[in-house]
Order: sequence, then structure tokens, then C-alpha cells
Amino acid sequence: MNKLKIFKITLEIKAIDASKIKCLLYDKHESVNLTYCADKGNIVYDEENHFTEIIRKIQFQFEKVMRSAIKGKLSVNQRVSCVFIENFNFLNDIDYRNYIRVDRRNEKLDITTSKTGMKNIHKIYADGSHTCETRQSAYAGFIETPDGKQQIYKQTFNEGSSNMMELLGVMEGLQHLKGVNKIQVNTDSRFVIRGLVQWVHFWKHNNWQTAYGQEVKFAKYWQQINALCDGKIIEFRWIKGHSGDQNQDFCHQLAKESAQRVKYNTSNN
Repeated sequence: MNKLKIFKITLEIKAIDASKIKCLLYDKHESVNLTYCADKGNIVYDEENHFTEIIRKIQFQFEKVMRSAIKGKLSVNQRVSCVFIENFNFLNDIDYRNYIRVDRRNEKLDITTSKTGMKNIHKIYADGSHTCETRQSAYAGFIETPDGKQQIYKQTFNEGSSNMMELLGVMEGLQHLKGVNKIQVNTDSRFVIRGLVQWVHFWKHNNWQTAYGQEVKFAKYWQQINALCDGKIIEFRWIKGHSGDQNQDFCHQLAKESAQRVKYNTSNN
């Protein structure tokens, strides 16, 4: 995928039932009324025009929004701004068994997978920890140069969440490697991987709002980490938590101990 073809569409829900959604879609040039039939998985258009051809090109993405409407995330008469990207490569569960690469060099976007990782590459290992009862959080990680030199980092918080810690842990690693354009990110967070491989490319064209008209959670951090990935090739390796990976276990333990240390210090203030 050398150049993204972006479609910005406003969607207005007209009616919803258990298996059908009627809606109006429009942009600056055209509009179309259609009915999405969830039980049959097809779309019935009131008329044929150039706009219907666009919908066919991004039908998979459009159906994801429709299924969300059926689940109650959208309501009748609601209008939302949607961003769709033609021929976008979405991740499947099987992809997490491989190395997932996002090449954003030379103003392009190529998303591919490989059975083997790239050689002579800077690496980031990161993990986060959060305790709901005490609301204490921390992340920890380290960067490793191709010749094996390591630099450990960590940070503690009195607030936060698990996803926020996972995101910030990877972001600090990328900040340490600002001048490097080929990086491998090792994390047990599919949330972070999906965000950087998929979601940010839609959010940034939709004013950092979701397809349901809500502000993206942690938008400030997503914007910062997205900028750190721009112009680079980032290779993601998902490591199942507590699976015995020595490096990931080290980050997990350090983050957990750091969060507990915050709890200890807070209780003694």
C-alpha cells in the first residue's frame, strides 16, 4: 500500500432492528440511502451512483460499523463521522503468531507479517502493571541495541490503568530510540499493537474520534506515540503474558514491583 485512499463519510442512522439497519450516508459530493441486512450480510441500495461504488470498496469496514450499531453502540437519528481506508490490511488472530511489520518510511504504509524477525534491529521490551484496589500503576521496560547493550527504564503513577501503562511503556522505549528508523517492539498487549498497526491511521483522519463520535481514550498519548512511529519501520512481536519469555517476565516483575513501591510510599506519607 503506497498511498492511502481515505474516504470521509457522515453516517446517519434512520432505523435499527435485530437484523436490519437503514441509514443515510453522505459526503461533500453525494449521498445514498441503504439498508444493511445483518442476517444475510448484504447491503441494499436505494439507487446506484458513484457513492455506492465507494461503499463496495470499503464494505468490510462499513459492516464493522453496522454490526456495532446492532449491538447498541449507535442509536436512531445519531450522526457520526466515519473514516474508511481502501484496501487496508486488518489483523487477524493468526497474525499474532508472526512478526507484524508496519513500514511508514517514505510517506507510505505497508502492513505485512513474517515468520522471522528482522536482523540487526533495535529492540524494545515493555510491560505495565495496575492494581484496581489501590489504583497504583507502573510500567517498565528496556531497549536493546543490535550489539546487545541494554538500557532499563521505569515509571510509577498514583493513577492510571493497565492499557495506559502498556501504551506508555512502549512510548518511552520509542522516545529513547528517536534517531533509529528500524525498531522491534516486544509486548504482551494486543491493545497497543492493534492501536499502532490499525487504529491510529483511522483516528488521525477523524480528529482523534472513534467511529461512534467519541474522543479516543488516551488520545494525547496515541498522538505522541504515532508521531514517534512516523517515518520508521516498526516490527511488533506479541508475547503471551506469563508464557515464560525471560525478557518479558523481567519487565512484568519490575513494573509490578514499581507499582507496589508507589503503594508503600503513599501509605507512609
